[in-house]
Amino acid sequence: MSQFDSERVIQNIVGELVQECTRRRHVLTETLVAFMVKAVMLDPTNGFDVNRKLTEPEMEKLKELCLEKLLAPFSPSRDSINMQLYFLMNYTSQRQYTSDFSFYVSPN
Repeated sequence: MSQFDSERVIQNIVGELVQECTRRRHVLTETLVAFMVKAVMLDPTNGFDVNRKLTEPEMEKLKELCLEKLLAPFSPSRDSINMQLYFLMNYTSQRQYTSDFSFYVSPN
């Protein structure tokens, strides 16, 4: 399976999970869901081999594990991941911040 094909499969799984979460009245971002899918796949205790194509039963297992983690009531770990993602997506590095406002500094 090519890299493009595996990315498309994961994107489809993420889309399905977002829809299922919404159906269950939990509005979650695609970013959070994608992060959870990646975390579940990389956890060796779940038994996924990221170097080969997922079988249909493995895809169902992945979805179930992700839904379990995403829909857990009062999940501090999910909330912590959500905050980390928010920070990563909205944090401006010092270099970027200073370059964005360099036009305010008058040359000497």
